[in-house]
Amino acid sequence: MSGMEESRPVADVVPNPLLNQLYQYWRSKRGTRRMPRRADIDPLEIPADIWPHTMLLDVIWEGAAPRFRYRRVGEVFWRDSPHDPTGHFIDEALPEQVGYRQYVVGIYEEMARRRAAMYTASSFTLEGRPEPAVTQRVSLPLSNDGATVNMVLAAHAFEHGIISRDMALARATALTELARVILDD
Repeated sequence: MSGMEESRPVADVVPNPLLNQLYQYWRSKRGTRRMPRRADIDPLEIPADIWPHTMLLDVIWEGAAPRFRYRRVGEVFWRDSPHDPTGHFIDEALPEQVGYRQYVVGIYEEMARRRAAMYTASSFTLEGRPEPAVTQRVSLPLSNDGATVNMVLAAHAFEHGIISRDMALARATALTELARVILDD
């Protein structure tokens, strides 16, 4: 964490228990390094209730700009869709609805450039629904050489009520960022 955030308990910054647990796991695996390696992450050590919410992304650097390709995608991301996005680039797979693609790619780009864990939260205003749909996420960088982010361990928690994620995005009329916190800068 940076600035005034340092005195706040992590649970206040990452309020979702599943996301907080994954963040704490990532921190334990990095030790004194800025970022852990992919080899440090053992899927068997990640609790079963978190696993469906996680994804692994390959980071492909094209000059100074990173691109992100789904390597492993938990079922909460695609269970309501006929297509598993594994193997596809985020900028080709995510919908453009209300700027969602640009928003998510921007989060990962910032995390990769900063080489720091991030917590973000956003809400969607949904056509015909009084309550917004909320998404919280942690984006956790991984690095084989300790300097360049080459993978991302991420998890999302969706609060859409009884509507499916794909339907929520299709009915979205606005996207609002609720939080963006650099956890380890």
